[in-house]
Amino acid sequence: APAALKRDHVEAGMAPDANIERIGMKVAMEYEERQGRTPEDVSSQSLGYDIRSKDSEGGFRYIEVKARAKQGSVVITPNEWLMSQRLKDEFWLYVVENAAGNPELYTLQDPASCLSPEEQIDIVRYIVKDWKEKAYKAE
Repeated sequence: APAALKRDHVEAGMAPDANIERIGMKVAMEYEERQGRTPEDVSSQSLGYDIRSKDSEGGFRYIEVKARAKQGSVVITPNEWLMSQRLKDEFWLYVVENAAGNPELYTLQDPASCLSPEEQIDIVRYIVKDWKEKAYKAE
């Protein structure tokens, strides 16, 4: 069973690593091609998924890819979770574990219907009290 999904970056090793994420995307794209689908990398578009993959009948898989250097929890953003709830069976979570060594791909259809993420709200605000001492009043 997949690790519990979490919305935090606090655990050791949770910080995004561009190289690990690249490996995860490569593994997922190659898997889609081997399955006879046509994957498109849309990860830069902030759609709530990373890959839009078309099958031979014209159907789509909307795939969120999570990659870990080793193993453990993955972080799902509110936007990704919302898309999973909205797209249901068309939404897939692909988790690539051990991306730093021997990558292993796990696939999960409709994660919103079967997973129970632990919601962690982290809002950081900076309260600046001395701004007026440093600022110039515009005339």
